[in-house]
Amino acid sequence: MMNLDRLKLRTRLLLTVLLPVLLLSAALTGVSLFRGARMADREITERGLAIVSFLAPAAEYGVISGSSGSTDGLMQALQAQPDVAAALLYDRRGGEIARLGVPALLDGAAVRGMLEAQRLGRDGDRVAFAAPVMSLPLAVDEYAGGEPDLAPLPVGWVYVELDTSAYDARWRTTVLTTLGLAGGALLVALLLAVRMAGAVGAPVARLAEAVQRMAAGDLEVEVSGRAGGEELLALQHGFNTMARAIANAHKTLQARIEQATARLAHQALHDPLTALPNRRAFEIALEELLAASRRAGDRGALCFMDLDHFKPVNDTGGHAAGDALLREVADLIRLRLRTEDTVCRMGGDEFALILRGCTSEDAARIANDLCGAVGDLRFQWEGREYCIGASIGFTMIDGSIDNVSEVVHAADHACYTAKREGRGRALEYRPDRTRPRTPGA
Repeated sequence: MMNLDRLKLRTRLLLTVLLPVLLLSAALTGVSLFRGARMADREITERGLAIVSFLAPAAEYGVISGSSGSTDGLMQALQAQPDVAAALLYDRRGGEIARLGVPALLDGAAVRGMLEAQRLGRDGDRVAFAAPVMSLPLAVDEYAGGEPDLAPLPVGWVYVELDTSAYDARWRTTVLTTLGLAGGALLVALLLAVRMAGAVGAPVARLAEAVQRMAAGDLEVEVSGRAGGEELLALQHGFNTMARAIANAHKTLQARIEQATARLAHQALHDPLTALPNRRAFEIALEELLAASRRAGDRGALCFMDLDHFKPVNDTGGHAAGDALLREVADLIRLRLRTEDTVCRMGGDEFALILRGCTSEDAARIANDLCGAVGDLRFQWEGREYCIGASIGFTMIDGSIDNVSEVVHAADHACYTAKREGRGRALEYRPDRTRPRTPGA
């Protein structure tokens, strides 16, 4: 063991000042690197889980219907994300229906065994995530008796691999910055020890407190107070700069994750073709209206619209013509509804309208007006003109029916009856019969 009594006073003073500073710098650097590594790994995990959690609901329609347009749109949306290296969609039988990139960590059996969004593993610069595509069955066909089973079921799976190269590059930059700042801080401490060995107590105590706060998770930590000299002032400034750099890096990564999450959240609740709310958004809006009806007696109506003569447009003009027509019909519906109403695309050529604060007469007038507007539409495509129509069935939401499946069944039954009785008309559902309604009837 070193005999301190044999050392010169200058050396002893230097050791007295430098040893705590060395330990503090090592602890600060270690804590910063350790927390930075955990933050980076947690942010990657949150990013991957956010992507698969929002991708799974967005893929529900494409997986169930087998629509390549829907799944290809999701793949294109994922391709726009710079950190998505590969992605796959599976149907309920485990068959691959869409792929993006070349997966490096794929374990098909593990993916198909997922019952919730999970991180599967990491190898090199790839991290794998998977989630099931759950579907809540809707009783939209004619009531067949018995209580329908509405438990969510997996109808497919989504698998995404993130490329962590960008995260790793930022992490390496943070490490180099941290080490550089730590080295600079040690150099400043050495100068301080040489010139004012006895004036380091208070500044070092403040630095130690800042390290403890950072270790406890306070990324906004900053060392305040007057330093004992220019050297300690530089050390204090170096720590604050490093802390701000780490905090800013965390904010930047968090902001990017939030932006990507917001985009995926929008995609999960909107139809990519028409930009209308999709089936999942429809379920949420309908449940809210039913709850308001039960709680406050709010009135409203649910309308199901099915386009007439849409198939010939697809058959003769192709799917591009059908898509263009659906967008035109969606715009027409939007322009003719009130601001408080909601129109959703349920899939194919089916739309759902949620009318708030209206009577049976109001709903009949709106439905008949839409039937007439769609019937008057003349769709032009590649020199040909197409005429279509619309059949609408609607049911009132007035507290008499408080079950989502029953309301949907009633509106769907009325729509089916409208098509069966000649199309191009609006019918209101009645428990004993379904009859046509016109304004003033």
